[in-house]
Amino acid sequence: MAAANRRRSRSPQANRRRRSSSPANRRRSRSPPATVSLPYFPPELIPEVARRLTNLPDFFALRAACRAYRAHLPLTSSNLASQAPLLFVPFEDTESHALFHPTLRRIHRFRFHRTPPASDDEYTVTDFHSLGCRLAIYEIRGLVGQPSRYNFSIVNLFTGERTCLSSLPEHINRVLLYGDLVLTFQYFDHAIRYCRLEAADWNVASIIEPYKLHGLICVNGVLYALVTPGYILAVVELSENQNSVELVLLGGNLDASTVHLHEECPPQLHLAECCGELILISTMEFDPRVYHVFKWKFVEAKWERITSLGGCTLFLADDRFVGCLGPHHKGIRGDSIYITEFTDGDWCEYALDDGSFNRFAAEYQGGAVPKDRCTPVWVLPSMY
Repeated sequence: MAAANRRRSRSPQANRRRRSSSPANRRRSRSPPATVSLPYFPPELIPEVARRLTNLPDFFALRAACRAYRAHLPLTSSNLASQAPLLFVPFEDTESHALFHPTLRRIHRFRFHRTPPASDDEYTVTDFHSLGCRLAIYEIRGLVGQPSRYNFSIVNLFTGERTCLSSLPEHINRVLLYGDLVLTFQYFDHAIRYCRLEAADWNVASIIEPYKLHGLICVNGVLYALVTPGYILAVVELSENQNSVELVLLGGNLDASTVHLHEECPPQLHLAECCGELILISTMEFDPRVYHVFKWKFVEAKWERITSLGGCTLFLADDRFVGCLGPHHKGIRGDSIYITEFTDGDWCEYALDDGSFNRFAAEYQGGAVPKDRCTPVWVLPSMY
């Protein structure tokens, strides 16, 4: 009974506490939740932001921020114009690959599918040809003593889109795009092999004797060739109906002093393009590398040596011209040639203004690009 009285004596106080706290609780429940005011950033200004980004992950993170940003930031050359050149490299001790940022010394991982060997007895030889932000991949597979299998495809590294073309049963030295045509050729051969991306059936267009191909490039929609004998510049007129090539010779015969002929090997000459100008790169010395650059003078029909690229930078991968950036592209040296060669995993820089040649190891925090695996290949995002 005493306990019951004590409980009853405390109950009014408890009731008062409950009644006194209820209005406050009700007032708090009716208060609107605190919100953080975020600044409004117009989506139409997103491309201006993207043009100042030099790191590819930052660019894709900006696209992924929201649907409106992604709609205003398509993958185009103008939106990717400020992106730094990258190196397509093998990653660690695996069969996968990654993109290496030479300036930031960072590795960018991405999905890149390659078919692994079916067995330990199968061999695989893979050759990569840079097409800006796309790669042409030529692969030879087989077993010792059995016929080899050939695979040829073009992969967009940013979207993963892959175009598989019919196989070419022979080695190729160069791949380039000419409109919607894919062109391939071998050095000192009489033929150009070509197909359309949507058709994927190869055709062969032959060059009239005695000329043979040494180089091929497309500048401002015109296809040019460097042919031997004489290392003459010519315009290539390709006839798909007749599967033939007509050469319109422009002249510009190169003598031994210009190309620095070596007895032990043919001259290292690369047709190239710099800001819409047709140029020629000649390797004069190999250890260390020394390059001379010539610009084609259409009126005089001759090559003229130049020592400036107007602030632009040229890129070579395993003695193949990849592309041109600039002028004054952030993070790279202007009036220079950037080179990857052989399978040492390094990249080099040759400056036209002072003739300096520097070699850099492709190292990043926590690792380095494996050597003796394959030649690093330049990837130029702005050439989308």
